[in-house]
Amino acid sequence: MIISLTKLITDHGKNGEFQKSRKIFDEMPHRNQITWNAMLTVLVHSLQLEAACQLFEEMPERDSTSYTLMISGFSRSGLVIEARELFDSIPSSHQNVVLWTAMISCYTLNRLSLQALKLFCSCYGDFFALGIVPNSFTFSIMLKVCADMQSRATADQIHALIVKLLDEEDRGNVFVQNSLIDLHSKFGDLIKAEKIFNGLKWRDLSTWNTIMACYTRHSLVDKALEVFFSMKEKDTLSWNIVMSCLGDSGRGEEALMLFHHLLRLSTPVKPNPSTYTIILTVCATLTALELGRQIHTCTVKLGLSQNNVFTGNSLITMYARCGQVNDLEQVFSEMPKKDVVSWNSVILGLGQNGYARKALEIAKKALKLEAFNHNTFIAILTSCSHGGMVDEGMECFRTMREDYGIEPCMDHYICVIDMLGRAGRITDAHNIFPEMTFGPNSVAWMTLLSACLAHENAQVGEIAARELQNLEPDNVTSYVMLASLYGKTGRVEESKKVLSLMRKKQLRKEPGCSWIVEM
Repeated sequence: MIISLTKLITDHGKNGEFQKSRKIFDEMPHRNQITWNAMLTVLVHSLQLEAACQLFEEMPERDSTSYTLMISGFSRSGLVIEARELFDSIPSSHQNVVLWTAMISCYTLNRLSLQALKLFCSCYGDFFALGIVPNSFTFSIMLKVCADMQSRATADQIHALIVKLLDEEDRGNVFVQNSLIDLHSKFGDLIKAEKIFNGLKWRDLSTWNTIMACYTRHSLVDKALEVFFSMKEKDTLSWNIVMSCLGDSGRGEEALMLFHHLLRLSTPVKPNPSTYTIILTVCATLTALELGRQIHTCTVKLGLSQNNVFTGNSLITMYARCGQVNDLEQVFSEMPKKDVVSWNSVILGLGQNGYARKALEIAKKALKLEAFNHNTFIAILTSCSHGGMVDEGMECFRTMREDYGIEPCMDHYICVIDMLGRAGRITDAHNIFPEMTFGPNSVAWMTLLSACLAHENAQVGEIAARELQNLEPDNVTSYVMLASLYGKTGRVEESKKVLSLMRKKQLRKEPGCSWIVEM
């Protein structure tokens, strides 16, 4: 009887019917430890933390599973202090690696990576003496801690412990090795990542996807393709990784060919929302409007264009790049859920297509709804720049810190320099540089130099060119632009001197090329 009723409690809980589970539990004449834990599991997974705490207090006995469930419940609710207090109160007889891992996971899930590392280090010696050693799940979480902390030294130490404590012959530990491959790649050590991959006795599909993603991260497109075509088994993620890699590397046509091949497969592997997002991004890059419209139709049939915010955002970007303002507005208006990227994309899309006034109207709504970040102001400033709305742009720039708590970064300053430069206000653009709390980069000076060339301001142009040459001595563009500026303002001899200096330094402008081929 107890077994069957306990199963009913669990089944109702899995169906989200925790009230029915509780009714069965309350009416049971007898319960065992498994029954109590089953009811506690239902309450924790249903986010009924207060009821879970009350049940936990009423339990006649508690085992390690009971404590683990409560730590998990506190973790999900962000109650890290309560979780740690409970962890510290657990008798040593109930301590095990699962509890230890649950507490480490609690810190990690709540973005307290340093505390997770401290707990691991402080408990390691004591637990090791009790015969409690980290398992593959503990190590997988600790590798995430290393990634979050960007600590390569810690990663190397955790890696050494993995080699020491985990059995490489155990096929169940392959996911830890996959995490190691990914982590070393993220730290820029592709050689170590490849060494782990090549030394694995067991590899699963995730292993192949991981090494392919490593090559993608390091822009080694051909190596990623080599892995892809050598894989005997592929899932949707495999296709997404390689198509994204091709798209990001300027090989969008190849990505589209793979996408068409994927659609024709007779296997269960089919495109998912991420696939369509990737392909729409490729269409945007190639300004392939007709194909983008076809993909849009597919997403509508699948219910993605309205129900998947990432797909919707990609559609907005695609239509913006192709100059289809009405379409991007329609996609945006039909999205039931919008995130900050949605608002930023439509503001930028309208501004870049000559609808700066409309972009500002949308921006005001986003700011009112608090759906903004620092990129929102880049979109606003870019729109004002393209629309010649300098006063509105400067007002936005001056109030972003005080009214919205956004500290101007280099990209904001570059937008302002570009906006003032386009309007011919070269001196005002130059006066922005002393306001920066950090040193201006080469893009900022290049933006100012371009404005000086467009408006024939040799005085400020000389300053911009000199600063650019100090930052990038081998950048031939600054010499060419300064020579052009002198030429446009009638200072022919000085133009010749700049070109002579460029030749003396053996700087060359890369020759242009055309993709037009005579047939």
